[in-house]
Amino acid sequence: HYSLNNYELKSSKMGSSKNSFSLAAAAGAATLIAAVWMYNQRSKKSCKSQDESATSCNSLGCVIETKAVEEHTDVDVKESSSNDDTKVSPAAADVNNTTPTSDSAPTEESPSTNPQSSSQRRENGAFPRDWLRQLLLSHAHNHPNLPQNLQDKALVVAPMVDASDLPYRLLTRRYNTNLCFTPMIHARMFIEKEGYRRKFWRFHGMPKEDRPLIAQFCGHDKEVLYQAMKVVEDHVDGVDINCGCPQNIAKKGQYGAYLMEKDGGDCVVEIVRYLAPRLKVPVSVKLRILPSDGESAEPRFEDSMDLYRRLVDAGASMLTIHGRTREQRQRKTGAADWEFTKRVVDEFKDRIPVLSNGSISNMDDVERCLEETGADGVMVSEAILEYPPLFMQTNVEATNYKRTSPGRLQMAEDYLELCKEYPPDAGGQGSGLKCIRAHLHRFLHADLQTHTIVRDAVVRSFSMEAADNAVKMVRDIHKEINHDPTREQLSWYVRHRMDWEEGFENKNPEPVPEKVFVEEKKVEEVEDEADDGGCGFSPSDPFGESCGVEDGDY
Repeated sequence: HYSLNNYELKSSKMGSSKNSFSLAAAAGAATLIAAVWMYNQRSKKSCKSQDESATSCNSLGCVIETKAVEEHTDVDVKESSSNDDTKVSPAAADVNNTTPTSDSAPTEESPSTNPQSSSQRRENGAFPRDWLRQLLLSHAHNHPNLPQNLQDKALVVAPMVDASDLPYRLLTRRYNTNLCFTPMIHARMFIEKEGYRRKFWRFHGMPKEDRPLIAQFCGHDKEVLYQAMKVVEDHVDGVDINCGCPQNIAKKGQYGAYLMEKDGGDCVVEIVRYLAPRLKVPVSVKLRILPSDGESAEPRFEDSMDLYRRLVDAGASMLTIHGRTREQRQRKTGAADWEFTKRVVDEFKDRIPVLSNGSISNMDDVERCLEETGADGVMVSEAILEYPPLFMQTNVEATNYKRTSPGRLQMAEDYLELCKEYPPDAGGQGSGLKCIRAHLHRFLHADLQTHTIVRDAVVRSFSMEAADNAVKMVRDIHKEINHDPTREQLSWYVRHRMDWEEGFENKNPEPVPEKVFVEEKKVEEVEDEADDGGCGFSPSDPFGESCGVEDGDY
């Protein structure tokens, strides 16, 4: 109003032609000012009311939701057909509303460290063929003991529920692991449940050593997956879609290995096509081989290849092939099909990197797998869960199968120390003490089979102090029996292997100690942990393995 009146006052002293010009200029100025004022008011309102806007505000700033992105890119996206009637709230992106503390700032991780420029991406959103190699080489200085010929190969810790948690990942990175996946994150729960978000992510105080890192999500709704991945994309080097979990809960939730078969594969293909061009980081998919359709006993190799091609065409920047079907698990696991993995590598060698997953127990297996498949790296789950230095030259033919890296007791002790600094249930992607007990069970499996008093102590580790005491018991026992760490072999990892591998034998087996420690009194029964959803301690499942720990995404 001031500007318009000012122009009118001046115009009274001018000629009629100048007066018309001045009035027109005044009107234009007034319109511009009004537009700016209205825009500012709308922006303020959008950050005040999450229910009436397309954005939500948190400690990270305003996160644009899917609807706004669709309008910006002028993409007509059909409404996702989800069996979950829960509507995603605009508040879903309000993740972990905590402010950084002064002591956490020095360890905070940097934004995505992927060296590839977005301008190099293909039209479908896929990253250049060598994005993974460049990423690994940019972090090679963190692994001085890694042989030169392996510095551009991915040595990967797999995504495992309540297993590939933050403190565990940090432990493996000390021993040549150069790429880690988070545990599987449930996309809808991540954006809707505050407690779940706090368990699965911390935006301040994440150690810079935990990179490169790929966050894996599960779900079947592309918009929900987008919202969840959008929240973390600046804090990871890639995002992954879970098409590997074989459990029944995955079937019920329409994710994991069952997502490969949903709508004949159309669902996961559409998810990749939707996500790839919208996210800043590479989108990858972890897959299995499609199982038999009943007409033949053989897995559906050709159908699997067809699905993989569609995923790559849709914009997937990497595939991880677990060379087994979803039916191959536990005592029916069997050897991974490296021959089929090689076929996948050969098919896409000029387009994307491919990782091989399955049947890796030491570095001899790693080198043999890379040679036979031509893969860009190997992903390991169960074997490295039991022994984190798996990617070192230990327990291999060159060392006469002796353990030349630290023993299992040190693994347990070092893991507990990391848990005190980075609790698994406080942004570390683990379920607190249940997660810790499960790790101790795997690290010390050989001891627990012989010394039942230790096993019972681990089962009853409902506090960090109790967990520490259980590990101290193992140290005392090792000292008393003159335990030799160089004789240690994998124990938990091979619990099913002898059932399916003909002629299997443990090289250089660990001797059974002459003195066996037994319980001095009958153990009292322990009640289930409260609020654990039926997945706490039970006499038949003391380490929570039936609740997703054992077969999270192997």
